[in-house]
Amino acid sequence: MQLSNFANFTLVFAGGGLGAVCRYSITTYVGARFVAFPMGTLAVNAAGSFLMGLIMGLLLLATERYGLIAEPYRLLLTVGFLGGLTTFSSFSFETLLLLKGGSYFPALFSVTANVVLGLLLAGGGFLLTRGLLR
Repeated sequence: MQLSNFANFTLVFAGGGLGAVCRYSITTYVGARFVAFPMGTLAVNAAGSFLMGLIMGLLLLATERYGLIAEPYRLLLTVGFLGGLTTFSSFSFETLLLLKGGSYFPALFSVTANVVLGLLLAGGGFLLTRGLLR
């Protein structure tokens, strides 16, 4: 079953709106507690990376085991929700601001932490799903 373009756009739109609201809430809450470092952005990027691995692992498993047509769920949850949640554009700009302000070590730490933690958590989420649900 293939969805219409309108249905696809609607799923991405709905998920993206919810993800953006969650991103705003998390970055506002966490950001108020860490002023010198963009910890809110790190939090949503790390959570989003983990959720991407977890969701994609679940969708792959559901497709393999039960023949689930995963595309609507993928559009809603990963393209939409996680696309609205994760903030690599904000990450890039905040890192640029740190560099422009002469804060070279925090900028380097931000880049390293976001990339390494994101990769580790995406892999961890995927492996968790594949290992626990087999």
